[in-house]
Amino acid sequence: MTKETIIEESLKLFANFGYENTTLANIAEAVGIKKPSLYNHFDNKEDIFLHVLYDVGEREKSHLMNQSGSIHQDSVADHLHEIYRVYLEHMAHSTEGMFFKRVTFFPPEEFADEIKKVFLMVEDCMTEIIRPVFERGIEKEIIRPLSTNTLTSAFYTLIDGLFLEENFYDRDVFEKRQEASWQIFWLGIKNPEH
Repeated sequence: MTKETIIEESLKLFANFGYENTTLANIAEAVGIKKPSLYNHFDNKEDIFLHVLYDVGEREKSHLMNQSGSIHQDSVADHLHEIYRVYLEHMAHSTEGMFFKRVTFFPPEEFADEIKKVFLMVEDCMTEIIRPVFERGIEKEIIRPLSTNTLTSAFYTLIDGLFLEENFYDRDVFEKRQEASWQIFWLGIKNPEH
């Protein structure tokens, strides 16, 4: 039994039941130890949550970097679309995505600042991935000559809206809405003369 095991099991519990509905007893049971043994690794539940939060942030950054490194699309449109698709797929179908949804939609008040800090850390990583693609599109006159800040803001607004919608629709409907949203987004940023 290691600190990493406690973090992993706590992540699952926080993702499924939330911070408030997860007890130290739940965590100990999931790990297969007695509750007092948790104190060999962490001070309290708050300490466990913060470790899980920052661990998820680092995992998300690693996932984004690894995925973006494997995306080799010739066209700017295909490259952006693949980043968009891979990100939404991961957020919709991973424990980390479920955890992020829960803590951003229903943040435990005492951790609101920390959650925002980690969320922005992950967003900064995504910005480093998509900014060069937008810049390449502008340089090749494929994308309208808008600022990269405007383009990234629109991109985040799109994926954040879908992040919420994924909770309300079954997979088929969500995928159709995801594709429709992408088509409208691309039509909005695409240079009409290209």
